[in-house]
Amino acid sequence: MTTKTKIFLAIGIAVVISATIVLLVAAKKFKIKNKNPKKILFVGDSQVAIKNADGQAITYTYPNIIREKNPDKVIDVLALGGKKTSWMLENLKDALKSNKYDRIYIHGGGNDVNSPTPLTETISNFQTMVNMANDNGADTYVILGYKIEGESGKFGNPNILPLTPYVTSAEQWKPYVEKRKELQKLLGSKIQNAHIVPIYDLKSLTADGIHPSAAGHQIVAEKILETLK
Repeated sequence: MTTKTKIFLAIGIAVVISATIVLLVAAKKFKIKNKNPKKILFVGDSQVAIKNADGQAITYTYPNIIREKNPDKVIDVLALGGKKTSWMLENLKDALKSNKYDRIYIHGGGNDVNSPTPLTETISNFQTMVNMANDNGADTYVILGYKIEGESGKFGNPNILPLTPYVTSAEQWKPYVEKRKELQKLLGSKIQNAHIVPIYDLKSLTADGIHPSAAGHQIVAEKILETLK
């Protein structure tokens, strides 16, 4: 065996060993700690909320469906319409002082996107929540949310998104739609030590381009239920 061949062989072996180490570390890093979670928490905004600010029940959102299909589990929901990730972070911090969960799902950021909040701050809030959830002993999942269809469908279509005192035209909605797409990319690539629920297609099941209909929430529930099998 020539010296050159020996060198290439040594390099090849080193690459294989390095790849194996990376895979082993990744497998350990994302190993499910609680394979049969009995106590689950959902953290979020209007996509997740089961009550409004007045305490009135919202019955069609996906945590309701998951509760119905898992009567043997304790499923808590920490979510309120219109809230940003800063609210989610502070309320999760309080919740974990007196509760221990097997699994925590984090689903939000839409209200950050529709505001001047920089995405760096949003990502930082997500990562802090993930770290807190992991320290609590939970398996932590970050939900990326629905596919943004733009003008090819309804979700994120600036022509049907509701106008507000701050967004007075379809044209003004466009940068916010792009910001939402960028947030999904960053959540998928930057968040560490969390399982990711990938983007799902809700097939234009929305009336306002932002919130899923009851049928849309059924699809979301199915995606989450797959992670509980």
